[in-house]
Amino acid sequence: MSVTVADLLKLPSLRQAKVIAGHGGLTKIVSSITVLESTDPGVLVDEVFPQGEYFGSEIVITGFLNMTEDVEQQYINMKRLAEGGEVGLIFYYVGVYLKHIHQRLIDFANEMDFVLIVMPERNVTLRYGEVITDVMDLILWDRRHNTSLVSEILERVSSLPSHQRTISTVLKMLSDRFCASLILCDSSFQIQHLCAWPRSVDTSVKKGLEALEAFPADQQSAACDILPDSRLYRFSITGEREPGLELLILREGLPLHTAALTELTDVIRLSVGIWGQDQGESAIHELIRSILQDEPMKMRQLANIFHINVADIQEMWIFHCQEAQLERLRREGLPLIREHLEHYCHTVVADLYESRITAFMDWIEHSPDRTAVSQDLSMQLKQAGLPLSLTRCYPLASTSDVRRTFLLHQEVIELVQKIWPCLNCYTLQELEFAADCQKILSESEAALTKALKPLEAFKHVREDNVLLETLEVYLLDAERNVSTCASLLFLHKNTVKYRISRIRELLGYPLDKAPELFALYRAAALNRLLISK
Repeated sequence: MSVTVADLLKLPSLRQAKVIAGHGGLTKIVSSITVLESTDPGVLVDEVFPQGEYFGSEIVITGFLNMTEDVEQQYINMKRLAEGGEVGLIFYYVGVYLKHIHQRLIDFANEMDFVLIVMPERNVTLRYGEVITDVMDLILWDRRHNTSLVSEILERVSSLPSHQRTISTVLKMLSDRFCASLILCDSSFQIQHLCAWPRSVDTSVKKGLEALEAFPADQQSAACDILPDSRLYRFSITGEREPGLELLILREGLPLHTAALTELTDVIRLSVGIWGQDQGESAIHELIRSILQDEPMKMRQLANIFHINVADIQEMWIFHCQEAQLERLRREGLPLIREHLEHYCHTVVADLYESRITAFMDWIEHSPDRTAVSQDLSMQLKQAGLPLSLTRCYPLASTSDVRRTFLLHQEVIELVQKIWPCLNCYTLQELEFAADCQKILSESEAALTKALKPLEAFKHVREDNVLLETLEVYLLDAERNVSTCASLLFLHKNTVKYRISRIRELLGYPLDKAPELFALYRAAALNRLLISK
């Protein structure tokens, strides 16, 4: 978790404070604490907090000591703070220097969910330092134990106004978090975004980097003299879709730990995908990655950005094609898949992931049968010159189910295609059936012999191979349809009828009798896999 405004109210120094407005902002994350007092309120607004800038999820201490009677200046300063991403104000010395909090400020705070906290009134013994120490102790403790930096940054940025959801904002958050200067460059090390730590060394950092003759290798660092006792780290953070980008991290004093560097680069790579130039496609890719990696916190934050209710998505379709067709499938097949499924689903999230197009969706109640929809889609892709196989996985109750199923697909799809070579649309149950067959094949000879026992009746007859072939096609490919079986074997329908009759005679039971049918079906699948080896 991360520290919220509500958490601060439990601290000893804030226990007697009162929230008088902006209760809707109590769940906002607090990154730091600062003091707002100025000899010139106008300079404060125009120079310290320029319009449109992001300041940093801080909570601000003030007594409005230089504007105790000027409600308009109080309002302007508070408005600029709220618009800049600050989470609230802690008022000191109300009833001493500041007579009261004007209703105009309260109304604005409620409208913006900007929390207004009033320390015990008419108390001149209060000290700013007590709250500052308590708040920073809690924030620093949380940072040492917090393992969800990605989710925290996603939540903080996605809650900002649209014009502040930028790479620059993310760099400012991370710069404050790690006390380091962060620079994003293109592949030739031309600076695209720079956030210095502290902010006052911005010019020095920029000039120092421009004058640098050599940069560290990727994922390496080197001592440098841009700032005193500083070290420069370099990471290539290019994803599958983003152009070449280099992240430079300049840190004075103590070096950054490997875990911190990993977190930092992961957040920036993700942020470039979401709020960079190709933001729509890359963000969808990151959402799918978070689902398939079973990262529920990141998944929910990304889903919130796109206003997707993940709880409604209980279905995954996986499209598998040859390696040589992957790029064309992404470029031409992916839009076709999305467009087709959007006719039958409220929500469709689809992208290429690990050599598969994976689509997540809900299902409109009165849509046609999934089998008909999938067969129609497969036909459209085939007509577009993109023949592929499709696996429908439903229902999936959690991200753990999704990841388990995706990994299962990766493991057994080749077996599935051997068992049912005439099909191009498969189901989750067929994946699980193939996995059971694989388990039997990998176990002892005794387990395999037992599973193949239903086929023993064919061993001592002259036409055993012909009958076994007919049985396999009839059960596995033709779904026990005589006409389809005859077509697949290029035989007359009466010939197939005769063979099925002969098979019944040898087995001693009809081919639709349970539970014998399941054991026979599995034996036929195992026999086909053994022959295909």
